[in-house]
Amino acid sequence: MSKRVPKKLLAQISAMVPSDAEVVALDFHYEDEDYNIAVFVGEATDYAVLQNDLYDLIFSYDDVHGTSSLCYVWPKSERPYIVSGSKAAPS
Repeated sequence: MSKRVPKKLLAQISAMVPSDAEVVALDFHYEDEDYNIAVFVGEATDYAVLQNDLYDLIFSYDDVHGTSSLCYVWPKSERPYIVSGSKAAPS
């Protein structure tokens, strides 16, 4: 059974992403993580920079709370595939 992503973590992520981004708590897991979060952004967003910034936030949150989380940045065009769980995490 998956754990519900804490509102505090979602709020912290939402505060870091562009205003047109969508932060989605996913209800499935790729591995043994506690939380799996997707951030969907416009095509003009620099995914690598945002992903690195979010890694820092996620690692800090996990260290404090003893959790293991995944948070990936995806283009909005990938949303239907990611939310449905039909696409594997990027390697």
